[in-house]
Amino acid sequence: MVKITVQDIIPWKEYEKIRMEKIRKIAQIKDKRRIELGDRLTLLFENRDTVLHQIQEMVYLDRLEDEKDIQHEIDVYSSLLPCKGKIKATLYINAYDFNDLKKVFSELKGIYNSVFLKVGEKLIQGEPEAGREQGDEFSTVQYLTFNLEGEKSTQMEVFVLHENYKVSKKLPEDLAKELIEEAYEECD
Repeated sequence: MVKITVQDIIPWKEYEKIRMEKIRKIAQIKDKRRIELGDRLTLLFENRDTVLHQIQEMVYLDRLEDEKDIQHEIDVYSSLLPCKGKIKATLYINAYDFNDLKKVFSELKGIYNSVFLKVGEKLIQGEPEAGREQGDEFSTVQYLTFNLEGEKSTQMEVFVLHENYKVSKKLPEDLAKELIEEAYEECD
């Protein structure tokens, strides 16, 4: 996986002119990498394109110009790049309004530790990002890492095995193939 550098980031004033075009392009990429897990969860498998877009958006929204500030964003989001036999994904918890959100938080406590990726015959638990503990109120976004531990099968299925929420979804083989290739690319 080619590392993201400051040189990859378009200055925010230039990006502003082409932002809608970039958003349309990334939406097409994300559509192929997004898995709906029932009505409450969505899993987005990250790659260089999705991470670069996230960084670019942060630079734009925060109007960052200083190279150190931009590098900080790169450092923060680069942990989402697949590498070293690991697949990275973002788990989104969906709620319809604030009252629904409170209900979801109550019912889905521990959901971050309940997402698995079956690769071939191996069931791999998603490892939540440290520092996003699930207290009384937790984040509706969580970053997960799936350590393949050498597994390279393109037969993949996502499972959510929570006491209040169970769902499974088979991944399209073309997406599974991409995920394996990305996870085992050389890392910079």
